[in-house]
Amino acid sequence: MTVPLRDVVARTDLRLGVLTGDVDGRVVRWVHICELPHPKLYLTGQELLLTAGVNFPTKDEEIDHYVARLVEADPAALGFGVTPVYDAVPASLVAACARYGLPLLEVPADVSFLRISETVSGMLAATERADARRLATAQTALTKAAAQPDGLHAVVAQLARQLDGWVLLTDAANRHMAGSQVPASLADEVAELTAAVRAPHGPASATTHHRDTQVVVQRLGSDAVLVAGRPAPFRPSDRAVLGVGGALLGLLTTDRRHPPADVIPLLLTLLTDGACGPATELLAAMTGTVHWRVLRAVRRGRTESVTELANQLDSPLVASTIDRGLIAVVPADIDIVLDPTWLATISGAVAVGDLPSAARQADRLLTEALLDGRRRTIADQSGVDNLVTPRDATAFADALLAPVPPDLLGTLRSWLAHNGNWETTAAALGVHRNTVRHRITRLTTMLDVDLDDPDVRTELWLALRWTSTPPVPPHRARPSTSTPRRRP
Repeated sequence: MTVPLRDVVARTDLRLGVLTGDVDGRVVRWVHICELPHPKLYLTGQELLLTAGVNFPTKDEEIDHYVARLVEADPAALGFGVTPVYDAVPASLVAACARYGLPLLEVPADVSFLRISETVSGMLAATERADARRLATAQTALTKAAAQPDGLHAVVAQLARQLDGWVLLTDAANRHMAGSQVPASLADEVAELTAAVRAPHGPASATTHHRDTQVVVQRLGSDAVLVAGRPAPFRPSDRAVLGVGGALLGLLTTDRRHPPADVIPLLLTLLTDGACGPATELLAAMTGTVHWRVLRAVRRGRTESVTELANQLDSPLVASTIDRGLIAVVPADIDIVLDPTWLATISGAVAVGDLPSAARQADRLLTEALLDGRRRTIADQSGVDNLVTPRDATAFADALLAPVPPDLLGTLRSWLAHNGNWETTAAALGVHRNTVRHRITRLTTMLDVDLDDPDVRTELWLALRWTSTPPVPPHRARPSTSTPRRRP
């Protein structure tokens, strides 16, 4: 994730002055503060490097060498803070940056490096949220297009709109299937890239630039080829949208009874997020089954293998998940027998349209199973689950737990599962018992309840089982964070 350097410089609260270099076209991936004489060793590219001139070289040739080495690391820009070491940016540094084409920014004395770091971090987070929203919107639009009677042409047309460019789909024999024709000026290059990705050991995708136009050629699992181009470069979010469109087109063009392995994860995602037309049709064509169960499984003490679990279930509908373990969709009428190394949870039997709720059931059961290491199925659960409709149960749970942030729900679940025991809860969560006490105190304040009341505990336990909020695994290491060193 990056933000344009131009946008950082344009921030009026930072008042960064551009002394030399062109900030257009450059992006900032992170802010790094370094006062060492050779910062290149600590950069990976596209950083906004900040220095206040501590231990900075004083001779012209040394400053030239400093900038020359720095440019090799490809930073976005160098920011030089005036005072307390220097009252002005050294003229030799300005000249060296001009020679090597490195943007040089002057940081005002009253603007701390920490403020710059926090500002850029906020901009990066905002960009990530915007890209996530854009991807979610595009995925919804593309999935709806795939469910139309003429899904193939609808997805290609929608993908072109989402990318603000042109899209072409050809079959395994290189015949036109849907979309626009390749512009004549790009025909030869696209033909070469298409031949490359179709080669037996060729790349899955290839990219070319022609003047201001970027073109991406991608081989689909069905041996069809997707070509997309536009006058502007493809950003990471565009690549993600292209990936969704390509996966859907691969699903639409695949053999219904023998889908390639790379289609299975997309198929399960569509089914458990909300089945769309081609996913439902493919599932029916593969088995003819009417009712299904969702299985979640993690491996105890051994490496998880999609192939091994698929063989044990005698079903190809197995895929890895982003957060933990594997997920599978299996016919409801088969007996599920796994070897003891698997910790598995199994939802109730549902029609294909209810697979999203079955997936939530299996997720919730897996969270509970990880607490005590015992397998769970929906049939093992209390009869209370059958006394209310799923919609009413979810509404009750979400309202009761609304004040609680998702990262604390795992602590509450574990604490209730261990009958309020601080030591065992701390061991299950991998934290200190005082951390558990602090979190439970916060939860008591947020919920405004007496957690020693058994009625309250019962309601909260049921709410944790019924909530629509995705469960957080009890064993999840938090990423380490560091505070940027303060400017002298």
